[in-house]
Formats: sequence, structure tokens, C-alpha cells
Amino acid sequence: MKNNILIVFFLLGCNLFFAQENKSIQGDSSIQGQPFKLVNEFYIHGDSKIIGNNILSVNETQAFNDLAANNDDLDMLYVDIDSDPETYSSSAATLDLPDDFKKISYAGLYWSATYPYNTGTRHKNYNDYVYKGDDKRDKHVEKIKFKTPNGEYLDITGEVVYDGLKTPTHAINSPYVCYAEVTDILKNAKDVKGSYTVANVKAANGYISGGSAAGWILYVIYKAPTENAKYITTYNGFALVSKNAVDIKYQNFKSIDQGYVKTDLFLSSLEGDASLLLDEFSIIKKDKTFLPLLNNIRKKYNFFNSSITKYDSVVGGRMPNSKNTLGFDIARIKIPNYKNAIIGNDINTTTLRFKTKADRYYLFFTAFQTEISQTPFKEEKKVVQMTVTTKKQTKLKKVSKPRNSSSFKGKQNIRKVVDTNPLQRKGFESDEFKNLVNQKSRQIPGLKSGYYVITNVFKDAMNAGKWEATLITKGYNPKTFIDPRDNKRNVYILQTESAKEAFTKQQDIIKDPLYRAAWVLKVNLD
Repeated sequence: MKNNILIVFFLLGCNLFFAQENKSIQGDSSIQGQPFKLVNEFYIHGDSKIIGNNILSVNETQAFNDLAANNDDLDMLYVDIDSDPETYSSSAATLDLPDDFKKISYAGLYWSATYPYNTGTRHKNYNDYVYKGDDKRDKHVEKIKFKTPNGEYLDITGEVVYDGLKTPTHAINSPYVCYAEVTDILKNAKDVKGSYTVANVKAANGYISGGSAAGWILYVIYKAPTENAKYITTYNGFALVSKNAVDIKYQNFKSIDQGYVKTDLFLSSLEGDASLLLDEFSIIKKDKTFLPLLNNIRKKYNFFNSSITKYDSVVGGRMPNSKNTLGFDIARIKIPNYKNAIIGNDINTTTLRFKTKADRYYLFFTAFQTEISQTPFKEEKKVVQMTVTTKKQTKLKKVSKPRNSSSFKGKQNIRKVVDTNPLQRKGFESDEFKNLVNQKSRQIPGLKSGYYVITNVFKDAMNAGKWEATLITKGYNPKTFIDPRDNKRNVYILQTESAKEAFTKQQDIIKDPLYRAAWVLKVNLD
């Protein structure tokens, strides 16, 4: 796109944004848009996934793989894969969840497009093109259809996060962004894993100045056993990135206190052409310089390149499965944190920078996730602030009330989910310790007498073995005994004849959410 629009859906996970005193970015017409707001935040043992697809191309059902093609030079039309007479646009993508997946904690659906009119044409006038639209545009961009695996279409009415139709800066392309929380739909779906379809996303067909693009994403957070807890957060808004860089600062997520810090970023964008260069995405380093983020597919000066990727690979499982998604990007990026050079241990802040030298683009959604310290966070904080800065200006947005979500769901968008509450060390004068000493011990023939600090119990030998392997990576020397009463395998990390030693160990490890269910069993001491 010559006047490309980039809309970044960016599923990052930090904690709360705290702003400094700076001028509002709304005073600059070059960055008009919608101030960013917190959608939700989670402290969770689990992970997240992002899927989606473009919904404009040059063929209704066939993949488009010409990486040199530009969408502003193509006669764009709706992708429509479903052969359903009630839909005029549709595309699909596959959600793959791990075998140990427990439940869906959150699901957010976004759709976005350039949409100044329904259909546009162009004709050449000397050495330039003249564009003309049909002056028709559906007012209800927030209404789409959504289908879960092996399900039927559901009508979704989302929230319009931003619509550029009436904004002079954006009117030529009129980008819009809509959002609906669909958590309950996924929770109640017969099949959660499999192919999801989104239909009736509205966009400009034919030609518009700068080209037309459209697509959708589904971002899912789920519970599953993990070595470390994660902090995951999502935000949305709308801010133009042009010649002035836009910085987003995240604070108070508290990375793990030792070991390698794993951090992932999630992005989606409505940008332009695979061949257009000079857009860049970077993260701050310890020396306060910025490191451009890139991989084998997303280059330093062409990060947003009309592709759908996970780390260094193009994502399959889509219909159509295009390599060139003609202005629509989805990416999962791992921060290259060798020797924790970017995000160190016990760190609670980082900054992302978006900039371009050739294009302009619109940042509208952010999501970030990182492994966090095992000391859980408190839930008292209600007001969230976020800093979005340009070179000269800053926008501070206070969030105290959530926006409504979709029409089928009345729950608040803003939420905080914590896996467990902080656990305080209890002394030897506590009732808990006294009960441990005074309780009758379990009689288990052949097992050495003493106090056992048990971290988990399993019916299956394979699962017990996997858990032992996890404990070994944490520096423990786990062992297992079988309780003849129920034939279950008890995995323990300490056996001692000292009640105080066992109690101290148990109280120490339960501060880590991974071992929050650890307990002490008194064996063969009566």
C-alpha cells in the first residue's frame, strides 16, 4: 500500500500501565484515534493462542501466494469459503490446544478492515490513478457471524473500538476495528479444538486509494499445567504510527526471580504490501537502546509483511491458506532474551516501540505474556493507567469502568484473574503445625517412618514420571511411593523425622503456585 494502514492487534501480557505527566496525543491530528483501554489481565498457569485469517483476496477460495504482489494493484474481492447463501464473506482457521488443556479462561474476537465504501473503481489519468467509490457503506460493521468447530453460525454483535469513516485523517481508507468477547461461546462449544469460521466481515471490494485489506483474529487464554505461572494481558485502542515513533510502556508484571525469562508477543495488523519496506517493531534493552524484533520471515525493516506466522513458520490450518494475505498480518513473536538481556529476573517494566519511515499504520490491540514471579499479585488495584507516547507527546488514559462487550454477553470486559492467593509462612506456634505433630500417622507397610512433603498425587505412572521430571528441572530430587489404600502414587521431595523441617519446607514451597497443593503426611510414627 502506498498509503498503507496498519492495524496492529497485539496480544501482549504485562501488568498495569502507569503513566507520567505528558501532553495528550489527541491534540495531534496525525495520531487521532481511540485511547487504549485494558481489556483484561490474568495470572494463570496456562498459555494463550492466536488464530485468524484474511477475508479479502483476489479469489474466493484459492490461496494467494505471490509475495511480490501489492494489494493496491489488485481488484480485491471477498473470500467466501462456506457455500452458505447467508454469508458473503467467510474464512477459517484452526485452533490447536494441548492434550493437558483444562479449560478456556478467555476468548476475544476481533475483526478489522478498510471500508470507505462497498465497491471502488479506478482509472488512469496521465501518470496517476483516480479512485471512485459507490458511496454505499453498511453502518453496522459490528455485526458478523461466528462458527465454532462442527457448530452452526452464531450472530455476533461486537463493540466498535474505532471507525475512521468520519475522521478526516483516516476517511480515505476508513479503517475500523470491532471486538466481542466470546469466552462463553467457546466454553459451551461441543468441540473447542478445530476449525473456526468468521463470516460477513465488511470491507471495500475493488479498489481504494492505498489498497484494501481485511481479516479477523481469535485470541484464547486457557488453563493447563505449566512450570511457571504467567501474566497475560490484552488492551485495545487505535493510534496512528507515522514518522513519529509510538512507545508503549508496561510495568509491574514481575518476571521470575531466577532462570530464563520467556516472553511472547502477539500481533495482528492491517497494513499493506509484502514488498513495502521501512516499518519496524522493537523492544527496549537494558542499556535503553531499542532492539528491532525479527525472525526468518519478518525482517528488520519489513516486520509487517502480509503473513500469518508463529515464530519462524507460516501458520497452516487455514482456509484459504494464503502465504500473501494482502495487507493482513498475524504473528506470535518470541522475545530473543539470551542471558535475559532484554527482560531480566525480577523486572517489572518494558517498553515497545512502533515506527515507520515509509508508511503510516494504526496500532489498536496489544497483548503480552511472560513468566512471572511465583509470589502472586494482590487484587485490590482497580484503576489502570496506560502510557502511549510519541516523540513529543503522551496520552494518559484512566480506566475505571469497562466498555460493554458483545450483545450476547453482559459481563465486564475488565477483569483480573489470579490462580491463587498469597500464602503466608506460619510459625511453629500455629494450629496447623500443632495439628501436624498431634495427628495420627498413616500406616504404610515397608515405608520408612517420618514426615513426607508431598507435592502431587497420581493414578497413572506416566503422569507421575512426568511430574518427577518437572521437579528435577526445578532442582529437587523427587521420589514416589504407592499408598496401598487407593494405589495412588505420591510424589514427595522430602522425607524427614523432624516435623519442623518438613513443615518449614512445605510452607516455603507453597508460596510457588506450582506447589500450592503441597502437604505433609505423617507416616509410621505411632
